Amino acid sequence: MRLHQLVIGRHEPELVVGRASHVWASAADTVAAKIYGPHLADLARRWCLAYSAQETTGGAASHVRPTEISCREHRQAHELDLVVTATVPFGNDRIAAIGEAKVTADLVGISQLERLEHVRGLLPAAMTTSLVKIILFARAGFTGDLLTTAIRRPDVELVDLGRLYNGE
Repeated sequence: MRLHQLVIGRHEPELVVGRASHVWASAADTVAAKIYGPHLADLARRWCLAYSAQETTGGAASHVRPTEISCREHRQAHELDLVVTATVPFGNDRIAAIGEAKVTADLVGISQLERLEHVRGLLPAAMTTSLVKIILFARAGFTGDLLTTAIRRPDVELVDLGRLYNGE
């Protein structure tokens, strides 16, 4: 349905006359942003809730939702594809992890980790666990410097498509 609304319906005359390769080339970014992106974000949220290990999400996930966090420094809200909350015995749910799902053809790099570290710093301490994890999902994979950083840090989880479909 989305594909029809975003591409086929808008470009039907071009498609009819055989210009499908031109239409697809011009619509690739739109398809990635409006179809693949939301789909990967939804898969990431389901994976965190139903399939990931507690070590990955920082606790037993009770809810996983997208959200926006206000930022005075940047005078805007930062969007997050997923916020994992975990139930704490005899207490309120706490934020255990935050994350992003990226569908770009480029490798996800250290700048995305830095952005999420900034957003993590905006979370109210009363609503977080002792160590809020950062989870990055990527269709294309990760840069070498991000992989090296993640190996040394227990608060960072990287999830590529292989891990998303085959592992915890």
